[in-house]
Amino acid sequence: MKILLLFAVFFWVVQENSGDIPPGIRNTICLMQKGHCRLFRCRFGEKKGDICSDPWNRCCIPISLNNR
Repeated sequence: MKILLLFAVFFWVVQENSGDIPPGIRNTICLMQKGHCRLFRCRFGEKKGDICSDPWNRCCIPISLNNR
């Protein structure tokens, strides 16, 4: 019975993690876009991007003068 429970837990964990980006990669993607990972809010002159690897952090990308 324990083996069945262990198998069910393992199967659930594999299902939850499939298709996600590995830890740390989201921060690297943000840095490649010349952004910064900030907690909760972006500063004035920055637009909000995707989430970063750390919980509650967002990628804040500066708005250039050409995009205004």
